[in-house]
Amino acid sequence: MAATVAVGALALLTASAIADGRPATCVETGCFCEAVSGGIPNQIEASWSSLAFVLLGVWVILQRGAPATRERTLLPLAGITMVAIGVSSFVYHATLTFVGQWLDVFSMYLLGLLIALGALWRTGRLGGRPAVALYVVLAVGLGVAQFIYPDARRILFALVLLPGVILELTPFIAGRGPGSRRWVLASLATFVVAYAVWLLDQSQLCDPHFWLQGHALWHVLGAVAALLLTVHWRRTAH
Repeated sequence: MAATVAVGALALLTASAIADGRPATCVETGCFCEAVSGGIPNQIEASWSSLAFVLLGVWVILQRGAPATRERTLLPLAGITMVAIGVSSFVYHATLTFVGQWLDVFSMYLLGLLIALGALWRTGRLGGRPAVALYVVLAVGLGVAQFIYPDARRILFALVLLPGVILELTPFIAGRGPGSRRWVLASLATFVVAYAVWLLDQSQLCDPHFWLQGHALWHVLGAVAALLLTVHWRRTAH
């Protein structure tokens, strides 16, 4: 019942964003560094580079051979979420509409929640049903917050992502064996580089007409970071 209500609420939010018809909030201040093409997609590199999430997400979904562990349940969910990020990000940069922005940020929230709650569930510190219930409640709350306060997206994303990353670095989640945190550290390092590129792209290195855009690199590196996290899951099965 609760899940049905939550899905209905999310569907209503999405429909409201579509019906709103307004442009993305970044249109007034500049939507990233890349110049707007004036057609569809509005930002060519940012749009097509988003598909890195789709390609790597499909690869994660199609992987076989994982042991019969809780991680095997999380892996396809991570792949599906990566595909959702790629598709919504493509829509965002291709249209520069509010609905695209909402879907893009919301899908990233879903990945952050999956990492944090998945870490607790796969070690038995959170039961399956409570994990799903908490996931749904937090997802709905974040979706509403993103709809009402879209400018809070960067802070909220950090608050959602950091707990999962911290948990995956602790011994009781990652394990104590040699190299148990190798892949999650590689994922974190890749994400830090991606974030640095994203920041520089909006300041010192911004050239709207350069052949390689920093935000496009952010997409590709972000997709690689997500992929490395799934490798971590496969290598630290409980």
